[in-house]
Amino acid sequence: MKTILTALVAALAATSASANAFAPVSVPEISALEGTAALAAVAAILLLVWERRRRAA
Repeated sequence: MKTILTALVAALAATSASANAFAPVSVPEISALEGTAALAAVAAILLLVWERRRRAA
């Protein structure tokens, strides 16, 4: 857990330090409905994988 947290902090520090080197880029907007649907799809896949591994053990 400490390794993941350290890597996350290092990644955030690296991106914020080099953020001035890049010009702003236009990105498409994601509605709340689309974002929620995407998160639900990822959660469903993770739960299916977890259940299959649990039953296989």
